[in-house]
Amino acid sequence: MPATSEDHQDGTFPLRRVTFSSRDYPSEDAAGVYQLLFASSALVTPLHTPFHVEITSLWSEHMRFHFMEGVPFVFHRPAQKIGYDGLDAIVVQHVETGAIVGQFDGREVRADAGSLYIIDFSRPVIVRDTTALPLQKRNFVGLPRAFAKRWLGPLERLHGFVVPPDIAGAYTDHLLRLRERLPHQSTLDVATLTTTATLLARAITQASGHGTSRSDPALLFRKACLYIDTALGNPDLGAAEIARAIGTSRTRLFAAFQGVGGVERYIRAARLQRVRAALGEPAQAHPIALLADAFGFRSAGQLSRMFRQHYGVTPTQFRADADPGGVRRRADGNGHATC
Repeated sequence: MPATSEDHQDGTFPLRRVTFSSRDYPSEDAAGVYQLLFASSALVTPLHTPFHVEITSLWSEHMRFHFMEGVPFVFHRPAQKIGYDGLDAIVVQHVETGAIVGQFDGREVRADAGSLYIIDFSRPVIVRDTTALPLQKRNFVGLPRAFAKRWLGPLERLHGFVVPPDIAGAYTDHLLRLRERLPHQSTLDVATLTTTATLLARAITQASGHGTSRSDPALLFRKACLYIDTALGNPDLGAAEIARAIGTSRTRLFAAFQGVGGVERYIRAARLQRVRAALGEPAQAHPIALLADAFGFRSAGQLSRMFRQHYGVTPTQFRADADPGGVRRRADGNGHATC
């Protein structure tokens, strides 16, 4: 994935560790302090006394990991709160124990243990933990909207979206391993970031087909686009793997991509667009070989040849061009269809 202006030269992102423990405060003050310091984005009503919450948070530029154990509570983010704080993030909650019921902008949702559910912080939500357990575990990841859209595709459908345990397993197993590892690290490497986003996107892609027609060409196209976007780093990515991942046949997959010139052409154009976006970051002059490896090209030479065929200039020339109205404007005329 393309790095940003805040990453280190060694391909890592700073990781800030923040903790909260209700035990650090008088019992009569703990809930209020939690509301003020950690849950200011919503109104929180504890459902169990005494109040207790333990949270370890790891903040990076593209992801914020929160690992929490605490009493059940009601989490309410009303429209007035949204208008006041302007937070614009996608939060993916893992229900490790217990369950939740919620109203997601008027939509009723239930997520049981092992499930994932998604909150779009730009929309109202009320989530209520079940009270069967006095302490419940939640592990959640926040993604800035731009980053979430890049990996997860269209975001409008995700508010209240639930991924069942049988589909969420690969992602949640990975998340629980991170819970053990990340608190001991000061940086987040690109491989971990990409793996986390990829596993999450794949879980959402697979869950999106749950109970829907697998032969709908428009649905197949959207699901395939999402899977392709998460798997561009695999140089062997092709129709067989995509069809298997989204649960369709190659014949149906080929039909869904007929209007954009075919599956292979779409993959090639998607890779080149990612490279072009990375080259457009002047503060991050990553070697062409590194970009080739990150986006599934066999070599730097193959990337350079294909980039020149597609955009009319080499990657080095594109990067060096100082006139945003020149080469880059010409390059923008060769995009491919999007999901």
